[in-house]
Amino acid sequence: SIANGADDDGSGSMAMLEMAEAMAALREKPRRSVLFIWHTGEEAGLLGAEWFTDHPTVPRDSIVTALNIDMIGRGRADDVPGGGRNYLQLIGSRRLSRELGDLVETVNREGSHGYTFDYQFDANAHPGQYYCRSDHYEYARYGIPVTFFSSGSHRDYHMVTDEPQYIDYGNLSRVTRLIHDVALRVANL
Repeated sequence: SIANGADDDGSGSMAMLEMAEAMAALREKPRRSVLFIWHTGEEAGLLGAEWFTDHPTVPRDSIVTALNIDMIGRGRADDVPGGGRNYLQLIGSRRLSRELGDLVETVNREGSHGYTFDYQFDANAHPGQYYCRSDHYEYARYGIPVTFFSSGSHRDYHMVTDEPQYIDYGNLSRVTRLIHDVALRVANL
């Protein structure tokens, strides 16, 4: 059978397309360039992210942060214990840069996005070791500050039932706006 991937990671891929389109339409361009990169081979060992960070298309020292998006289309209370409309997991946002973590919190607050961030999966001793298991890790190994945004895992994770009808499109849009605002703030620093 095929794992359809509506949330893992169709939701993050579509969010990136929407953010790229929104940034391209800005009348005033950000002070920094913003790269939108789709990595492949995460499940096989972060292969695409490893390749890009080892062979970047821009000088590596000019990359000031990496915002990783994966599975942002669900997160309801029936999906994730403690989840709900304002639930969002953050991983890595303060590991290499307190400034980045503070910036994400500030953008959330000042932009009235209303998210409550769950940091439990970012703990060094967390058994899932999520910090080391997604594409952002390949940037972090070069000292590039990262934030991984996710609404969390759910019963359809890696299942044939990861289908579009289970996506919460309203919340997907809200999360996308938050990440867009974070990216724009970083790009204008």
